[in-house]
Amino acid sequence: MQSVSGLNIKGELSANEDITFDGTFEGSIELPHNSFVAAKNSTVNATVNAKTVTVDGRLEGHITADVVDIGATATVAASVVSERLALEDGATFNGTVNTERARAAGNVARHRQQTA
Repeated sequence: MQSVSGLNIKGELSANEDITFDGTFEGSIELPHNSFVAAKNSTVNATVNAKTVTVDGRLEGHITADVVDIGATATVAASVVSERLALEDGATFNGTVNTERARAAGNVARHRQQTA
């Protein structure tokens, strides 16, 4: 797992490994096969696409992931598309959650793999 701390980034982040981010980020994050963690002191304003997303800091934008975990210290203002969402006691969440769309997209992807 790669840990990134104390950075201010504007732009696009993509990687082929898990990322823990502790800084300020604005832009887009693409980790479709890996995990993204927004650490306790992070501020993220982004569109995030990852296998799993864990937020312990602040995140605004859009999250697409198989699993989203919003920790007790998190403040999230985002639209979320995910099959599974966990919201811990103490967390602040303001946004929309769409699990049906995620389930339908997963079914389409599985069907395409079977027919390929």
